[in-house]
Amino acid sequence: MQRLRIAGANVVRAMVACAILAIAACNGGYQGAPRAAGVRVDLTGVDVDRHSGAHYLVLEDLAGRRSLQIEIDDAGAHAIMLAMQGVKPVRPLSADLLRSVIRQTGNQVDRVEIADLRGEIYYARIDLDRGRYSIDSRPSDAIALALGAGAPIYVAARLMQTDQPPAAAANPPAALATADGVTVQELTADLATAFGVGAHSGVVVADCDAGDARAGLQRGDIVTSVAGHAVAMPDDFARAAQAVSAVTIALRILRDGRTVVIALPVERPAHAAN
Repeated sequence: MQRLRIAGANVVRAMVACAILAIAACNGGYQGAPRAAGVRVDLTGVDVDRHSGAHYLVLEDLAGRRSLQIEIDDAGAHAIMLAMQGVKPVRPLSADLLRSVIRQTGNQVDRVEIADLRGEIYYARIDLDRGRYSIDSRPSDAIALALGAGAPIYVAARLMQTDQPPAAAANPPAALATADGVTVQELTADLATAFGVGAHSGVVVADCDAGDARAGLQRGDIVTSVAGHAVAMPDDFARAAQAVSAVTIALRILRDGRTVVIALPVERPAHAAN
């Protein structure tokens, strides 16, 4: 049965790879707006419209003088917010799958561009393999892919809003703390929205060593308490973990809407007796 599952996964991977190459070959290049250098931009945030509740991307040029806001769906917002915070979900999202397929088929993401506006719909383009392929895409999918691949993001100059005042930096880096081989980060409002929980209702596992992974801890887990002490910020996690004198630390975890308790081994250097 396990061999059949592995074989099935390989078949799916091959089919997706072929689909990517076929789409690129059929496109023969993007057929929308004419090619232009575009404006290099940073993704400065994923915000929510107070009236409609819709999510939208905020893209700004490197000088902060021109910007573009694009409405996206909830799934796209979820993927992009996780990528912005460097959180790897337990189960790969569509952008993670696409990035893996591109890499394993020997291609690379050169850049993505918000290339055209038709009616009220924005269209993006993903350039692959040093310009060999150019694939039409939704903006949210293209940007999620770019964030995971470390590829630059561009916007066609004619789409940018000009004469914008310099904006304050959005979404400052989340606070981090490390204790006993586990690195956690702040559960910011954006991340809380992505996970469907309350802000600062715990901390997010950003990384863990091999021993903690064997104990069952995973990236993207939300730690709500350490040894019975509730945690709301990374410093809370570090203090509670360092106060434990036992050989294991009991962590209460929220994962996929379920609560799990994990006992982690304590990793501290031994101290010589006085």
